[in-house]
Amino acid sequence: YAERLGAKLAAQFKGTKVECVVGPALGGIIVAHEVARALGVRGAAESAPLERPGVVGQYVNGLYDTPTGGILDREMINLPAWTAIQLEMDGCALNLTGTEREDYTRVLDMQRGVLRQSARWLTPDHKEVTLHSERFVSMARPHLAAIRWQLEAGADCTITIRSAIDSAVTNRFADGHFAQVSCAAGDRGCSVEVTTIEPGYRAIVAAAHALADATSEVVWRGETTPQRAATHFSFTLHAGQPVTMTKFVAVYDSRFSTGDLAALARSDLEAAQVAAYDALLTEHVARWADLWAASDVTIVGDDKAQVALRFCLFHLLANLPHSDEVSVSARGLQGQDYWGSIFWDCEVYVLPFFAYTQPDYARRSLLYRYHTLDGARRKADTGQKIRSYFADEQIHISADVVYALWRYVQASGDWAFMAECGAEIACEVARFLVSRVTYNAALGRYELHTVLGPDEYHERVDNNAYTNALARTCLDVALAALDRLRWEQAAALEHLRAKIGLTAAEIDGWRAVAARLYVPAPDPDTGLIPQFDGYFALEDAPPEVVRTRLAHPDLHPGGPLGPYQTTQSIKQADVVLLTYLLRDQYSLAEKLANWHYYEPRTAHDSSLSPMAYALVAADAGLTDWAYRYFLHTAMIDLLGTGPHWNLGVHTAALGGAWQTVVQGFCQVDLREEGVSLRVWPRLPATWSQVSFGFFWHGCHVYLTADHQHVDLRAESGPVQVFYPGGQAELQAGQSIVLPYTD
Repeated sequence: YAERLGAKLAAQFKGTKVECVVGPALGGIIVAHEVARALGVRGAAESAPLERPGVVGQYVNGLYDTPTGGILDREMINLPAWTAIQLEMDGCALNLTGTEREDYTRVLDMQRGVLRQSARWLTPDHKEVTLHSERFVSMARPHLAAIRWQLEAGADCTITIRSAIDSAVTNRFADGHFAQVSCAAGDRGCSVEVTTIEPGYRAIVAAAHALADATSEVVWRGETTPQRAATHFSFTLHAGQPVTMTKFVAVYDSRFSTGDLAALARSDLEAAQVAAYDALLTEHVARWADLWAASDVTIVGDDKAQVALRFCLFHLLANLPHSDEVSVSARGLQGQDYWGSIFWDCEVYVLPFFAYTQPDYARRSLLYRYHTLDGARRKADTGQKIRSYFADEQIHISADVVYALWRYVQASGDWAFMAECGAEIACEVARFLVSRVTYNAALGRYELHTVLGPDEYHERVDNNAYTNALARTCLDVALAALDRLRWEQAAALEHLRAKIGLTAAEIDGWRAVAARLYVPAPDPDTGLIPQFDGYFALEDAPPEVVRTRLAHPDLHPGGPLGPYQTTQSIKQADVVLLTYLLRDQYSLAEKLANWHYYEPRTAHDSSLSPMAYALVAADAGLTDWAYRYFLHTAMIDLLGTGPHWNLGVHTAALGGAWQTVVQGFCQVDLREEGVSLRVWPRLPATWSQVSFGFFWHGCHVYLTADHQHVDLRAESGPVQVFYPGGQAELQAGQSIVLPYTD
């Protein structure tokens, strides 16, 4: 009954996790639902100008618009700005660019998920005003956000606050995304409702205000323009008597909510005002505490690495998908670069973090791929062009999804997902890949021609090692899933075969291709893997030399017109990434050989590249190199590295930093049979200890490692643990200390 009720409630509360548990002591059903944050807001100051591109942004995961119908115009929508607040003292505007500003600080409290700012102004007539600002987007109430201002003056003055919601926001690629804008304002609140151009989503951003501790009369008034709604209030701020202004904000949209959006927003705002700011902050912080308890990594002895890694984890957790109809885009909810697209970056680099520490959200990301499968089938049937001009060659991205879902099932034990959704994804991708193979009769093998591997500077190559190896892995996964269904869930297998028209002859064809699909093997003498056919015959020129051959810096470096196509210099990790993803298929000597060969020939013109070199360096015992590339990856957004630094975080790099610590330095691998320590952890010299938790098949395990021992503790169990030279079974509440041995 609990399962049936849970299914019913899950359908009712779309995009939420619903758990129903029978409580025998209570004699009833306990129902709880949990939602992740759908809204992301950039950390710009409240007075930041809206017209400056890439500064002020607020995004809902899953809201896209195509204003002109052109595929390159489709991007994630920048919603009306609700952080906009302007401050005046005695008629003088106080902002961060004025000459009166004396001091300004901005702090992101990653533990609590709160942005704090402080500013102090000294006007020409020597009046001093101090502002302390605090804001958060609620992790407990997914449609709600709040800002609190605390103002204090050194002398009596007149304060005017103009708090607005403004639809005149900038976008990355399109000029605008709103076909209709409706603004409303009253004494204490304001709202802006918009309708997008295509497909016509409706969204409302509404605000309510409160002012506390004011000892003089407050004059309130509302004001609207065609694009902006604002609440203005003026009062006398007496010397030494602080005043607090609170702005509650609710955001709803028609894709993920049904009914009267304005009424829903109004209800949330009323509830927020009843609860008050401190209570909302408390429940928000408690939700963050739960997330950190499952996902934190503690590094002892290296503050730089610790801060950088927690910065990565904070943004990954802030991007948890709120629905199984969305996933994590390449720039998360912090910017519109890459149009808000969801790339293979997510499956290869971000999903492992979710699978190990937030498995429910890993499942949601994979369900997003399942829900978009029909769209992929339509594109395949009609030959519809996709956004990237060379993506018809980059077929490895489909195999990457299958690789990721298989790794998720191994870590989580969620065979139900494989039976209900994963097997269908794997079979359709297998079908697609088999349609792309060419049989080489002279060599008696199947090959993949005219492809593009992860190195996007070499187009239209044959037998890219990464692509072929991942394609064979995909076929193996599809066949293994079908075999298991045949033995354990025959009815599910028959349903799948009927749904997608899968015949025994087609399955036999997949087996034949999988058995004879050519995957370039390491040379028996050198251990080197050719990135693709003819790679080693290309000119061996280093990236810094090849880059000088560009006719213009804005031209694409690769492809038939780019200088990289005819050289061995590559954009990003390709073969090296392969030796990590399929790490058990390559020896230590082969990993070392390929790492040392490809490393000086890699331009690292992608944020996906340094982490791959870090991971393989950690696997191969090159710990110092792994640490260098780990820091490069973990700090890419903190340092603003690269030309796109202000257009959103690099979610793949964030996930890659976590992988380098957990799967690289500490060598943790979650498999169907249990938790595996592939080799003993190899920590950077400056780290005295590292600790983190993860889930294996629903059991929570906590690991602490130093340079001599690894401590494993199971908070639930039993858990099989495999380590160099032995294995053990951990029961709930049990721990073991394993000294490193040769």
